[in-house]
Amino acid sequence: MEEEKKKITLGKEMSEKHPKEKDLLKSEEYRMDIAGKLFSLISSPRIPCVYRFLARLKRKVSKAKLQEAVNNIISRFPYYQVTMRSGFFWTYWETSKKIPQVRSDTEYPCQYIPIKKKEVFPYRIIAHENCIITEFNHSLTDGAGAVQFLRSLVGEYLHLQGVKINDWGNLFRPGEVPDPGEYEYSHRKYFQRHIPLRQKFMKAFHLPYQLEKKGIFHTVEGTASVQESLQLSRSMGVTLTELLATAYLDALQEIWKNLRKKGRIKGKRPIRLMVPINIRNILPSNTMRNFSAYVAPGIDPRLGDFSFDEILEQVHHYKNLELNDKFIIQQISKNVKIELHPFLHGLPLFIKKWFSKPIYKHFGEAMFSGILTNLGPITMPNDLREEVIDIDLLLMSHPHFRTGCAVISYQDTLHMNFGRPAKKANLEELFFSKLQELGLEIQITRSH
Repeated sequence: MEEEKKKITLGKEMSEKHPKEKDLLKSEEYRMDIAGKLFSLISSPRIPCVYRFLARLKRKVSKAKLQEAVNNIISRFPYYQVTMRSGFFWTYWETSKKIPQVRSDTEYPCQYIPIKKKEVFPYRIIAHENCIITEFNHSLTDGAGAVQFLRSLVGEYLHLQGVKINDWGNLFRPGEVPDPGEYEYSHRKYFQRHIPLRQKFMKAFHLPYQLEKKGIFHTVEGTASVQESLQLSRSMGVTLTELLATAYLDALQEIWKNLRKKGRIKGKRPIRLMVPINIRNILPSNTMRNFSAYVAPGIDPRLGDFSFDEILEQVHHYKNLELNDKFIIQQISKNVKIELHPFLHGLPLFIKKWFSKPIYKHFGEAMFSGILTNLGPITMPNDLREEVIDIDLLLMSHPHFRTGCAVISYQDTLHMNFGRPAKKANLEELFFSKLQELGLEIQITRSH
C-alpha cells in the first residue's frame, strides 16, 4: 500500500518539476497511445480486445445503487468518460457528457464492444448477483488502470450502501482533482528516437485447434492458496510468474510433441510465450492509460526436448535479462517509431484499417505461441476487506493463440484463469496437471 501511495506522490512531483509538461499533457489529453490505436483498429467480433475484472461482494449488488456510484465516481476518471471518434489520420478520444449505464451480464464474458459507434463507451459496467464487473476494451487502458477504476467504483458503491470507511487508502474519490500524470502518454515520454531496434523474432508455433463461432468464449479457472504457491516457487528459486510461465511452456511442448508424432505439424518453429509486464515500477509513471511491455521466454524444439527444470532455468534467466529499463525503453521506442513513421502517419485512417489486422497478426501474435499475464496481488482498504470477498480477472480473447491465461491474487486466493475461443482445452489440463504434480493443490472450475 505504501508503495502505491509513493507512486501517486511521484507523479505529482514530476508535474511540479516540469510545469511545461502540464501543457503537453493537456494538449494530448485524449490522444490515443500507440497500443490504443492498434486495438481500436483491430477490434471486431472475432478479436474483441475486451478483458474483464470482477469484484465479488458479501451481499447482492443493487443495480440502482451501483448506477449512483458510477454517477459519483466517473468525474474522477475524466480520461475514461470518453467515446471514440475518427479523424482523417487516426482515431481519438472525445469527452462525453453522458454517463455509462449499468447493465446486466451477457451469456459469455468479454464480448465485443462496438467502440466505433457514436456514444458507445469503450467499457461496460455490469451488476450480476453479488458481483460488480467491468469489461474494458484494451484501446482505453491496461489492467493497472482498469483495476484502479474497479476498486474505486466498488469503494464508492459500498460507501453508498452504508459501509463505514475510515481509511480509503489509494482509492480515487469523487471530487478529487486528477493528477496531470494520470493523463500522460508515457510511451512518448520515454521514447528515444535514435535507439537501435531489437532483434526480430521468428514466427512461433501455434495451436492448430478449431475456433468456435464468434462470441463463444470458454473459461477454465484454477484457484490455489497464494502462500502455498509462493512457497512452491521460492523452493525452486524463482518467482511465481516464472513458475507459471514454465508450466505453460511445458504444456505447449507436450502438445507440440504429440502433434509432431501424428504428422499434423511440419517444421520446427520455436515455442514462445508473451508475458505482459506493468512497467510503471521500472519506468516511473502515474498514467491511467496503456503502459505495459512484455518479455518473451521460450524454447527451441530444434535443440531437442526440454525438461521442466531446463525450461524453468531458461525462463528465469531470460526474464531477469530482459526486465530492465534499457530493454524496456528499446521495446517502447520501436513501437513509437512505427506510430511516428512519416509514411504510416500520413496514410488516411480508412487505409490503415485495411492492413491493421494483418500487421497485428504478422508482427504481433504470430511471434508468440501463447500469453500469460500476472497482475499480482490486488488489495482493498482494511475497512472493505470483509465486504469484498474476491477480485478476479479474465484475459481478452486471443484467436491466434487459441487460449490465454490471466493470473491475479486477492488475499490468499490465487486465480489462474484460461479464456479460449477454441473448442479444445487440453493445454489447460496439462498446465494444471503439471502444477498438481509439483504438489500444488488446485481447485478447477469450468464455465461457459
